[in-house]
Amino acid sequence: MCMNRLNRLIRAYTLLLQKQEIQMAYRGIMDYLGKLRAEFVRRYPQWEVGGLYQGYMDMSYFSIGSQALKELGLKIALVYLHEKGCFEVWLSARNRELARRYEAGWHVLELNGIAVHHEPDNPDAILEQTLVAEPDFEKTAWLTECLCQGVAQFMEAVRIHLSA
Repeated sequence: MCMNRLNRLIRAYTLLLQKQEIQMAYRGIMDYLGKLRAEFVRRYPQWEVGGLYQGYMDMSYFSIGSQALKELGLKIALVYLHEKGCFEVWLSARNRELARRYEAGWHVLELNGIAVHHEPDNPDAILEQTLVAEPDFEKTAWLTECLCQGVAQFMEAVRIHLSA
């Protein structure tokens, strides 16, 4: 990237930060994700819930797994995509090489009644499902319920697919 362009981008970034809105929004997202993660730990003690990855304002997520998924080198990730402003659940692998091996067997548009997709430019996911396209962070009880139910349904659909 040209240094003059980088300098212009950093100046624009600095001006946006001086308005304080980006920090407030980001902090609100991170606070919610921390509480959501704690709710998953409380509600689903049978699952292994990983730490919160804050990311680089591209995505923030925490992983969710079971012993069966772990043995296969797989995990679920509940992801907030900052640029899209939405929540997705992903089936991911321990590493990208393993993900490429699994991708061949997961070319489906529906998984046990759940609409799924895979973005070709997303090397971190084998399958993706949009859970909440336009989250309302002022209705956190509703949002949390939607995300918990969505992840549980996705997890069950993956389990059924793997056992078939």
